[in-house]
Amino acid sequence: MRALFPVIGTLALAGLAWAQQPAQRNTAPIPSPRGISLPPEAVTPPTPAYVIPNQQKAKEIAETVYNTWRIGMMRANEQAWASATTAARRTKIRNMVVSERKQFPQDFFSKQPPPPQLEHFSYVGSIAGCGNRTMACTFVGKLQLGEKGTLTENAMVIELVNEGGKWKLDQTRFFNLANLPDVKKRLHARDLTVLQEQDGFHPYDKLPAIPPACGTPQLIGKVFVDAPGREIEMRINGVSLHEFYDERRADIIAGGLRRGQNTISYTIKDNAGMQHPTLGIGLFVMPETPGNHPVCVFDHILDAKDPARGGTFTFNVTNEQIASMNPAFQRTQPQPYHVVPLKPKKD
Repeated sequence: MRALFPVIGTLALAGLAWAQQPAQRNTAPIPSPRGISLPPEAVTPPTPAYVIPNQQKAKEIAETVYNTWRIGMMRANEQAWASATTAARRTKIRNMVVSERKQFPQDFFSKQPPPPQLEHFSYVGSIAGCGNRTMACTFVGKLQLGEKGTLTENAMVIELVNEGGKWKLDQTRFFNLANLPDVKKRLHARDLTVLQEQDGFHPYDKLPAIPPACGTPQLIGKVFVDAPGREIEMRINGVSLHEFYDERRADIIAGGLRRGQNTISYTIKDNAGMQHPTLGIGLFVMPETPGNHPVCVFDHILDAKDPARGGTFTFNVTNEQIASMNPAFQRTQPQPYHVVPLKPKKD
């Protein structure tokens, strides 16, 4: 049996890492990547709802929308950025900024690295979905992620949504092709079938929902999910919406957490053809006082043999948990709400 304690340790260490540099975190929501490295036997067949649009027209749309969005980002021009960004994404970003007690849009634009130039990428192709109201446009090129990162071959997927007759950008995703030589070869050959086979290149199969606008949080909160081989849809306190697909990621909780009663609901789906090792979900109250550390107030931790079931749960954030964030706290550390009892450690 794979021990659960590495997952617990990961949750705790992740919380500590967030606490050390709260001001430096990117305030934009982290994209939700979908896998493109499935083995051949696990590849999902092409979905009939997806269609191949006119490729020249799709390329022109993607370039126009992306470049308008990019200029707005680089010039901190809210009007230009908003004109090229979906309403759902604008609200999500605004919620994330407000939920860290920051100012929107000033703090959003001040923390963004320059988006890559589309001129450094070659167009591969596009797929449309949702009755031609969504489109995923794929490009390939070399990209350096981070100041010290190396220049590597990446696929860039631009997710577009048609709102009121105008195409807008919802998000961009990047996939490192270093370990996917066959996929890279087919992309450079402009093989559109690979875009149909691999769901990382698919358009949205439904229009992105516009979340409710949140207010300033009582407590800054973050959710950490480690869900290899699983898909999770989540709602926290009725406001904060999250989706995780075969990934390990931390998200800011829109509207934060509050002292006393909080709610969380989620569904867990095992992805066919993929391994399902340990699962970890943790909700943290994040420190706002220098020197304090995060505290976990909710967790759901499973090993590979346990059935992964979601549900709706109510949990409390107590004054004792808040007090325990101070390193000088001397009493027994309060426990988070455990969805399932933690298994005893084996010698």
